[in-house]
Amino acid sequence: MLIDSHAHVDVKDFDPDRDLVLSKCQITVVNAGVDLKSNLLSIEMSKVYRNVIPAVGLHPEYVERADQELEETLRLIDLVPLISEVGLDFFWIKEEPLRAKQIQVLNRFMEVGEKQGKALIIHSRGGLKKIMEMVSSYKVRFAIHAFEGSVKDAKRIEEMGGFISVPPILVRDKGRMEVVRNVSEDSLLTETDSPFMGPDRTRNEPCNVKITLQRISEIKGINLIELEEKIENNFRRLLGPYSFSGANLTNR
Repeated sequence: MLIDSHAHVDVKDFDPDRDLVLSKCQITVVNAGVDLKSNLLSIEMSKVYRNVIPAVGLHPEYVERADQELEETLRLIDLVPLISEVGLDFFWIKEEPLRAKQIQVLNRFMEVGEKQGKALIIHSRGGLKKIMEMVSSYKVRFAIHAFEGSVKDAKRIEEMGGFISVPPILVRDKGRMEVVRNVSEDSLLTETDSPFMGPDRTRNEPCNVKITLQRISEIKGINLIELEEKIENNFRRLLGPYSFSGANLTNR
């Protein structure tokens, strides 16, 4: 089975053909919320589509909404198996008070993740050093979404038991290719971040993980079918106690 460990299929870009997009291939898709509205949409999507696993969070770029939305978002974690999109973004957010607020918010999510045994899929732009410091203080499973760091950082994440998630932009990103070449396939996940980070400038979509898998297979010299099975097993490890069917909400 194909795995898209991080996507945003709830956005308007998919309103015309969402049913088709989610049925083009045999795939499990994690739909990550970025704010309260999209968290609720993610949960509702998982009640409709059997191959959608909901995740809730508060994107670090929306940290100014934390006072209004954080507590309700934390309560929604009770309903879902994964926490995302959460993290630190020091690339777009330059103001020190807002960066400090991002850290406070991420700590709250990590506390809940540890308490409930739920993994975090973490956004990192410019804040990876702090994220790794924070993760080391909690007993949580985690993946770094759309990893864009160095090989050295990737190996550190690998040592910590984390996963490095790779989007289809891999095919046009030499830095990400070098990371894939130097880490174990046991630490890799595939994602799309749909509708973003595709193999070209057009709308990205979940089944494009096939493109990522093909490129990883070529880089690492691994049989494509074996690699697909490996990524699926890695994702099961990230999910922890949840089965694929148990992580979906269609029967609830």
